[in-house]
Amino acid sequence: MYDLSDLQSFVSVIETGSLGASAKELGVSKSTLSRRISHLEDVLKQPLMRRQANRIFANDAGRAFLPYANTILEMVGRAHRKVDELKETVSGKLKVALFSGLSRSWVTREIFKYLAEYPEINIDVYTVSALEDVQSATDVVIWIGELEETDLKTELMGEMRCGLYASPDYLTSVGVPETIDELGQKDWVNLHNFYSSDHMLSLFHEEHGYASLKMPTSRLSTDLMSFHLDAIVNGRGIGVLPEYLVASRAKFHSDDLEMVLPEWQAPSLPLYLMYPYGHLPKRCQEFMKQIKKAYQATL
Repeated sequence: MYDLSDLQSFVSVIETGSLGASAKELGVSKSTLSRRISHLEDVLKQPLMRRQANRIFANDAGRAFLPYANTILEMVGRAHRKVDELKETVSGKLKVALFSGLSRSWVTREIFKYLAEYPEINIDVYTVSALEDVQSATDVVIWIGELEETDLKTELMGEMRCGLYASPDYLTSVGVPETIDELGQKDWVNLHNFYSSDHMLSLFHEEHGYASLKMPTSRLSTDLMSFHLDAIVNGRGIGVLPEYLVASRAKFHSDDLEMVLPEWQAPSLPLYLMYPYGHLPKRCQEFMKQIKKAYQATL
């Protein structure tokens, strides 16, 4: 008789079309994966797949069997989740990797709220500026910017709208730029890792479309958004800031920042949740649910 791992292997290969991709997804070797599928075919006494142009497809028997395999896996998964919900409490240790730019943001506030709500939780938070710095056994990663190759499951929470900002004092001293070309003649404070290596910044206008700006070399570059904001407020130059961050500061310091060329839209910054594949402990599920809800409140 075949087992659940045989069914899981079969479904995965049909979905990915590749033994290599499915082996990586399931965390097994290609030989183990091939052995499981062969065992399933032996039990059913017929092949289930065919290869065409370096991709694997279900044959007629495979297409007939696939919905039943999916139903079995879904039912078993549902049963496991139900049992887990009955036995799990929101307790234990949660290890969170936080993109360094969010070290002073709405995320830290949510971590404190989570601790207050669940007294049996302990949280280990550390910051990263590159995905290669994510430590093993990390439960949740909150990441800003483009993705690199990773073994973690990724979920896009949204795109943070951004604009160009400077301090009013800086603009008074150097003049307010009125065109894209004039921007290139001003001082800049750059968020590194967010824009292309050739320092080109693409701006969007509803009428004129896209325009690229060669960003001047910045004397100050940081991945800490709060520090980046402070540098702009202190007159170090023009920089790109998320609109939620500007709105948050405006509640207490309404005259610190002035939008530059407001009709031009700076590139948005993608915000991701990243976590291991498979069923997650309830402490992870509840934490991510709270983070997603809090992020939606910033929009």
